[in-house]
Amino acid sequence: MRRTVVLALGTAALVAFGIGLALRPVVHHPRRQAEVDQVRTELASRYYRRLSKNVLAKPTVPGLLGALHDRYTTYLSPAQYRLARRAFEGGYGGIGVTVLPAPGGLLVRRMMNGPARVAGILPGDTILSVDGASTAALTFHEAMGRILGRPGSAVTLRVLRNGRAIEFRVVRRAFALHPVHPVLRKGIAVLRLDAFSRGTAAASRAAVQRLTRQGAAALVLDLRGNPGGLLDQAVEVVSLFLRPGASVVSLAGAHSPLRVLYSKDGGATTIPLAVLVDRGSASAAEIVAGALKDHGRATLVGEPTYGKSLVQEIVRLPSGAALKLTVARYLTPAGVDISRNGVQPDIRSRYALDAALRLFTARRRS
Repeated sequence: MRRTVVLALGTAALVAFGIGLALRPVVHHPRRQAEVDQVRTELASRYYRRLSKNVLAKPTVPGLLGALHDRYTTYLSPAQYRLARRAFEGGYGGIGVTVLPAPGGLLVRRMMNGPARVAGILPGDTILSVDGASTAALTFHEAMGRILGRPGSAVTLRVLRNGRAIEFRVVRRAFALHPVHPVLRKGIAVLRLDAFSRGTAAASRAAVQRLTRQGAAALVLDLRGNPGGLLDQAVEVVSLFLRPGASVVSLAGAHSPLRVLYSKDGGATTIPLAVLVDRGSASAAEIVAGALKDHGRATLVGEPTYGKSLVQEIVRLPSGAALKLTVARYLTPAGVDISRNGVQPDIRSRYALDAALRLFTARRRS
């Protein structure tokens, strides 16, 4: 049974991030059905707008997607899909390297304790090919996606070192992403969230409880540069600060009725709260910021957010590729469509953290 993950991707680097509505089983496409027909079926039954017969009659996948004039609805190769899963699943199967695009391939910039180091790959090496595919001929995301894979599986890398090509066979292992970063600064808790991947809400809850026990008098939730993540994680993070049953976001599309999501019983804290945002805060980050602002629960500090109000769904295809398509629009609890102006901060500042810390310091003195 194939599964879907619903996303609302925030930025142009959109392979990796988004907001997910749910994981749920859907009807399986027969393998014998042409992939273009599978894509056409998904668009006809899930796309957030009604599509004309002329659009749905396009004979190729690029033709179908191009006719939508929707930059968020795209086809993901198997490698790109693996890279997307890396973000929203909160972990991945990899080899433990940080790479950058470079002439001729991928430059190994940094090593973690992992399979690549054990195999003998070194910082400064250039990865020329992945399982025989030249990295110079691939996009950066495509090459990265090919390096990722199921833990326990092997990947063959051809590496250039000091003018000499060397081949390595590396067995991938599981790595975890850690998107939650708590710190206590002079009695004020600062909780930075890099993304809303699996486990983010539980880690955030534990961090808030720990910082509160350590004497935090106020909390700063830093969502700057956060491009999104799974929607259920965003709702659970909001639930840390709002009473159960408070509206968080409403969603609707041509093939789905209006749906309102509400905060859950998350043991909501009443600690004074500021939320930091900027142009890099998108999708799930905007849903969290918008909900906390509309309910008057937090002071927003920083710059207007990205302004992404469309929701995508990633549908895995039998070939191992995936279709990312827009399935709904969303509004904040106050009914605001953020697509034009983003979520607006209460206090505008390029130095958002300093401004939030001063805000709480002044309140304690008054």
